Amino acid sequence: MKNKRFFRSDFNVCLLLCVLFIYTPQAHAQEASPSKAEYGKKEFIQDFQQAVLLVRLQDKDLSLKRLEEEGLMEQAEKIREKQRRENREIVLSFRKTFDFCPVYFFYAKDSEAIRSGDYIGKLFNADLQSVKLSPDQKVFTAEFAETDDLGIDGLIIRDDQLLSFEDPLPYFQRRFVFFGLIERSKARMVETYNKRLHQYAEKYRQG
Repeated sequence: MKNKRFFRSDFNVCLLLCVLFIYTPQAHAQEASPSKAEYGKKEFIQDFQQAVLLVRLQDKDLSLKRLEEEGLMEQAEKIREKQRRENREIVLSFRKTFDFCPVYFFYAKDSEAIRSGDYIGKLFNADLQSVKLSPDQKVFTAEFAETDDLGIDGLIIRDDQLLSFEDPLPYFQRRFVFFGLIERSKARMVETYNKRLHQYAEKYRQG
């Protein structure tokens, strides 16, 4: 009986050591994740502050061409005017509430040119004046759309290839909050996101 007790004791010790050996690396990996994520946010904010933000404005170019080809001029003009008002709202929202970095604008029809770095004649400021960028200028892009993964509607920040960033980076600002009961205006989304960026920047300057 005594030998059996020793055997069970030794077996339990071995079992415990095996469990610790198997799970300890995983635990360390889980502990390392937050610091890696935090570093990613810091780098994102620093890059953002040194970049220019290019905001994509929709132009309904293909839809308008199709309507005009079908002779539906009045319908095309209504869509054009509605999109013009929405784009003006976006431009004014950034002009009045966003100062984290310089902001310029481009139309969706020029998206491929923007991806390839061909900015000449494609960019304009809030006064609708053409602007130029140096070839080595860091660029982020943005638009009011949905996130690629979860379909969250709001202000979405993308890279210079118009590809969305990923969690845990603060790359979007929700349109709907409080369980979808409250809808934010474009100006409110831009203002809130601008404030978040400044808060992150201040945090990393202090830490």
